[in-house]
Amino acid sequence: MHKIVQAHLENFSKSFGLESYGEDVQFEMFSNKSILTPHICTDFELEDVTTSNGDNGTDGLAIIIDEELCMSPEDASSIFSKPKRNHDVELFFIQSKTSESFDLGDFLKFKESVLKLINIEEPYDSNDELQRNAREIFDIVIKNVPKIRNGKPKIYAKYVTTGMYKKPKELEAAKRRFKSEIDEYGFFSEVNIEFIDRDQLTKLWINTYSNVTAELPTFSLAPLPSINGIDEAYLAVVKAEDYVKNLLLTEDGTLRGHVFFENVRSFLGIENNVNAQIAETIKNKDAASRFPVLNNGITIVSPDVRVQNNNIHLENFQVVNGCQTSNVLYECRDLLDSNMMLNLKIVETSNEDVFSELVRATNSQTKVDETQFLSLKPIAKKVEAYFDAYDGQDARLFLERRDRQFAGRDIPAIRIFPLNLAVKCVASVFFKRPDLAYRYPQRMYEQLADKIFADDIKESVFYTSCLALYRFNLLTSNADIPQNMRKYKWHIISIACFLVAGKDLPKTNTKRIDTYCSKIINKFSKHDADVVKIFNQAVNIVTGIDELSDDKMKRQSTIEELLRKI
Repeated sequence: MHKIVQAHLENFSKSFGLESYGEDVQFEMFSNKSILTPHICTDFELEDVTTSNGDNGTDGLAIIIDEELCMSPEDASSIFSKPKRNHDVELFFIQSKTSESFDLGDFLKFKESVLKLINIEEPYDSNDELQRNAREIFDIVIKNVPKIRNGKPKIYAKYVTTGMYKKPKELEAAKRRFKSEIDEYGFFSEVNIEFIDRDQLTKLWINTYSNVTAELPTFSLAPLPSINGIDEAYLAVVKAEDYVKNLLLTEDGTLRGHVFFENVRSFLGIENNVNAQIAETIKNKDAASRFPVLNNGITIVSPDVRVQNNNIHLENFQVVNGCQTSNVLYECRDLLDSNMMLNLKIVETSNEDVFSELVRATNSQTKVDETQFLSLKPIAKKVEAYFDAYDGQDARLFLERRDRQFAGRDIPAIRIFPLNLAVKCVASVFFKRPDLAYRYPQRMYEQLADKIFADDIKESVFYTSCLALYRFNLLTSNADIPQNMRKYKWHIISIACFLVAGKDLPKTNTKRIDTYCSKIINKFSKHDADVVKIFNQAVNIVTGIDELSDDKMKRQSTIEELLRKI
């Protein structure tokens, strides 16, 4: 393996606690993380996108709906049952090889694996649960194509090695045949097949943890007077084509979905009445010149805004209002010309209260589901402060309320808990629903969001459950627990906590829950033989269940069966 890739792989494996894995599995996870991160707006678990030894030629697999990883056919059905139309659906298949050559035989095996899964006319069988699960989700996707943007999903097939790709004729020909065979099915609006070499892979990996920066030339720029809680603010007029090219496009020409993470409304599709009118304005050259007065403009928030001459520099920026306009501009980017202008409101602030107020205020014009504001709720900020109270201690964990909140800081990924991951931990331990965390995140939010984000819930339940997962991940990293137990982690951390503090859970808004949590925190704050014993006991309880299977882990009744074994 090339030394540059090797160095990045070692850093990745250490940061995510994967040292006990073989190099080939580490590389598969490394590739999957690098390739999928730009397409999934929230963090995701590596084992949820990495196939097992039972795969038949595919190492990474993900079905992404509206920039979120779809975990189960039940969640897919739940998404499509809602009134929204024009869902974005992407299928990703990844094959990763540590060799420095692009092998035609391996590529053809990869091709057959992909074609087998998307051929819904034939029964599908695989020894890998992730592949079987993906096929069930894909079947539901095809049944709901009227609710998918452009009437079809997109498909991506990425073949990765550590060598340099020089476009040999036989591989380029095989790539064309692969695309042609996928096209024959008629299932996809876009087919993207790509060979990824070490340089491109390295660039993708660096982008997963680097600050997002952009520079935008302005036609006019006016600073606003001093505003309480805001460092700087500007009103700017820019060329629409510059806005799309400099702020919205990634290097490979796809949309930067992460910049809309704080915009609580996802794109409603170009067929939406309002969006269709925006598109018509863009297509009409006379009307396009009036775009700045016809459109409300876009609000951008950044913790670092710098102005030099008429250029404005942004870092880790978020489009907090203007998701619809931005997406329509992206869809119509080939129609933009230098005469079409766009209004921007650019705000620099590092004040979390002001940031939250901006998000709420700029997204309150039309009805938005309140669950989409969860990261802005007061309890989320209190939990973050609770995590920070452990600063300097071995059990220091970091709650990530905003995307790339800790970018540029040398913090191991294993210690960072994005809010959606923290919610899974709380649901598993303190609401006894590891089944929801395992395969039903959509249902988890529908059933438990109000309880988990209640104003009076104790912050300790978040830290305690995250600490349990952190300790579990370290134990698998050190091989104190077998690697293959990671798929059962939600049930294992639940049982481990109950072994320490008891099966009778106090209410999550009482002082008794703080006492309950302190027992677990005191036990799991350090690594010792007793902790290893507790977690291995939890592993034995989970694996000792009759007919242990993916289907068993998806049942709510399973946790009660496990509790009876304590």
